[in-house]
Formats: sequence, structure tokens, C-alpha cells
Amino acid sequence: MKKILPIIYIAIGIFILVNTFSRFSQDLESYRVILNFKTENKYIFVLIRILFAGWFLIDGVKKLKQINEEE
Repeated sequence: MKKILPIIYIAIGIFILVNTFSRFSQDLESYRVILNFKTENKYIFVLIRILFAGWFLIDGVKKLKQINEEE
């Protein structure tokens, strides 16, 4: 399970980024950032989603490096 978890984190981060940029290209009245938090400004939406996805990506890469160092 330890070896699969970093890959899952990286996949979630990539999924969030792809979903974010596909929503960013659409002109909507409001954007759902996380759970029930919504914003009308698409740039705030992108900023928060990139930070959230970056957290998953960085954590996944750190865990992957840690596993490779242990082996």
C-alpha cells in the first residue's frame, strides 16, 4: 500500500489540474472551488485549485522519493 499511495496522490493532483483548466475555459456564473465553497471570480478559482492540486502533487513526489530512498 505504501508504494501505491504516492501514485494515487499524483493521479489526484493531475486530475484536479485537468478538471480545473477545463472549467477555466468555460464561462460560468460561479465556480465550485472545494466542497461547497463557490466563487464568481475564475482567477481565484484557478489559484485555489492549483494550490490544492500542488499539495497533492508535492506530497506524492515526496512520498515516492522517500520510498525509493528506503529501497
